[in-house]
Amino acid sequence: MSTHPGDAEAGPARFRSIRAVLAAITKGLDYLAATLVVVTLSFMFLALLVNVLLRYLFSMGIPWAYEIHSILFPWLVAGGAVMAAVRGRNIAVTAAIRLLPQTGRWVVALVVHIIIVVMAITVIDTSFPIVMASRFSVLAETRIPQIYGYVSLLFGFAMIGLIAAMDAARLVLGEPARDIEPEKTAVG
Repeated sequence: MSTHPGDAEAGPARFRSIRAVLAAITKGLDYLAATLVVVTLSFMFLALLVNVLLRYLFSMGIPWAYEIHSILFPWLVAGGAVMAAVRGRNIAVTAAIRLLPQTGRWVVALVVHIIIVVMAITVIDTSFPIVMASRFSVLAETRIPQIYGYVSLLFGFAMIGLIAAMDAARLVLGEPARDIEPEKTAVG
């Protein structure tokens, strides 16, 4: 239910500059997440491609190519989740919300953003001991501590919580709740 960065122009002029800053931060997080997705996906693909070519051409491979996905794939997922949160392409049921008047949509959007923030904080709090324990577990071939993969969980939920908090703030500062139009936000 994120709001588009361009929505900072909507609503009262009184808080327009604050909403514009929040929109710019949200846009920056979108670029960060997109970069993370492109870099991790590209590196995993190249490692897999080179490993396959070496296997078929020379009957040898790169041992670390099997393990690198354990570190990079969680970052790919975290980046994708952040992109979905920023762009409003996460799973949402909007049939009942569309029946509400604008004020009702605003209230539902605010409550949803608050719930997302609470859930993100809860996940970070409860998973932190597990993430810290993963420092002592290393990948067999590369000897890379698995914390580098596990910390993506903290990153992903922190960014999703931050996006939801900024979206809630933008609503409170007078931005109208954005209508989710599946034909514009659906990927398929």
